[in-house]
Amino acid sequence: MACTSGGGSVAAHESASNRFVHLTQLESVDSNEEKFITADEFPPKSGSPKVIGELRKGNYRLIAYVQGDSCGLRVAETTKPEHSLLHITSAWPRKDSEGSASYPAGPYSFASAAGANGSKLWASLACSKSAMVIEYSAPEPGAVSDQRGNVSIEEQHKTSGSLAVIVGSREARERISKRI
Repeated sequence: MACTSGGGSVAAHESASNRFVHLTQLESVDSNEEKFITADEFPPKSGSPKVIGELRKGNYRLIAYVQGDSCGLRVAETTKPEHSLLHITSAWPRKDSEGSASYPAGPYSFASAAGANGSKLWASLACSKSAMVIEYSAPEPGAVSDQRGNVSIEEQHKTSGSLAVIVGSREARERISKRI
């Protein structure tokens, strides 16, 4: 797992806290996946994970969640939900002057990772207080199904098997979707 924070200029940032609903305020998805989210890097005071969006892409389940002041993405096979093939977390920028403003509802911090056990999965996670933008790529084609929660999907035609998943309020998702 790799975690980085982009360095952008202060003038380009759009304050997420003033314009969009915070991720922690979004309705949770009734999900069995929360019991499988074990992230040792979260401090005990961050509370339990809250799944706010999930979907199935082919044989994989993508679970977007928040915990404390962080975003998370967990990917597991649908047949083995207890085993994470990919798990990314990133804390949102603490100030509007940190991170990058690549999308509306930012600024964002970034993290990316490749899948475990030769799965050839790859994902990146842009995390702000008000939205997550996930770029996801899997070698196997598969339709998106079982979409639940606060998510929108944008198919990425430039690469077969890849998509963008936008997590946030309806307004944030609509604004971000126009920029992808």
